[in-house]
Amino acid sequence: MRAATAVLLAGIATLALVELGARVLIESGWLSAPRPSDKREGYWLGDHPEFGVWHAPGLSYRHQTSCYDVEYRANEDGARDVERARRSDRPRVVVLGDSFLEGWGVPEADRLSNRLEAQTGVEHLNFAMAHFSPYQEYLVYRSLARDFDHTAVLVGILPANDFVDLDFESVRVHAYGQFRYRPYLVGDPPEFRHLDYREPRLRRWLRMWSYAGSAAVAAVEGRARARAVAEVAESGEVEWFYDYDERRVRLLEGVLERLAAEAHPRRVAVILIPTLTDLRAYARRGAEPLSERLRAAGERSGYRVVNLLPAMAAGDERSRQYFLRCDYHWSPLGNAIATRAVQKALGSAFWIGRDAEGGPAGGTKRDHRVLR
Repeated sequence: MRAATAVLLAGIATLALVELGARVLIESGWLSAPRPSDKREGYWLGDHPEFGVWHAPGLSYRHQTSCYDVEYRANEDGARDVERARRSDRPRVVVLGDSFLEGWGVPEADRLSNRLEAQTGVEHLNFAMAHFSPYQEYLVYRSLARDFDHTAVLVGILPANDFVDLDFESVRVHAYGQFRYRPYLVGDPPEFRHLDYREPRLRRWLRMWSYAGSAAVAAVEGRARARAVAEVAESGEVEWFYDYDERRVRLLEGVLERLAAEAHPRRVAVILIPTLTDLRAYARRGAEPLSERLRAAGERSGYRVVNLLPAMAAGDERSRQYFLRCDYHWSPLGNAIATRAVQKALGSAFWIGRDAEGGPAGGTKRDHRVLR
């Protein structure tokens, strides 16, 4: 009995030392892993019942790194935006996307939606969210953003990660980056179906409440991510404007078709967002096929496509300045260049156009069809 007790106490002491060591390494920055119950978990909720990840309504978070120090604040609907009235008889634009359009690393005034609002005089209701896939953007539009009167929808697509974020097969094979709940669209067109993926409860508990557990999960993710990156590099699928996978692009087309159907008769524009890697690929390879593929799909489904790749590649010697120096997201300059390109491509009719009956396009009619 004494021997069993001694073994138990030794095991507890070992676990305590491991936990203490992991805490010291994480808090000192020597080990790259999130703190358990990190206060970011309060701002970025990871278990929204429909969207997966979303902001906690009314909360703020100060995001500090080596190249930016930004305060984020969510409004009462959980969007990183000022408070917006649901009813309006004026033209308004709903903005959807991931971290690029949410404004990762930049103040609200510097991001694309706020710049467009300042320059057009038209409200831009920003419902973009870091870690979103295009399918999550569709879900937040259908369940939340659509309840706000608006006349147009602007959605950002980032080929660099949206194709992977859409693809449950990648998650099933690699199991990385999916700590939070995420919904997926799976199957083959037109017979897509909705699928929910949730992190196993034990892993979530360890990640949320234990430094050692968080470190272990981060290590597993790191190995899986490295393996996935190596496989992608070996196959050459790293320049997504050129080398997209047919199954994944059909998933994207399926999501955009559903979004355009939900938004009808409002105007819908899809902007294709390049990273610095994409700009360098464009300089080397020239015209890419993705934008033309999506333009053809948009003509069938009722949305316009704005490809920012050529416009942002035009200033090649400055292109590095379009992105944060410690990150791959747009800098304030990158947001400014993108704003100018979007305005030029869409023209004033996108913001103040009228529908066939002479009223603001879209009106206030609700149609809550379920298109899963």
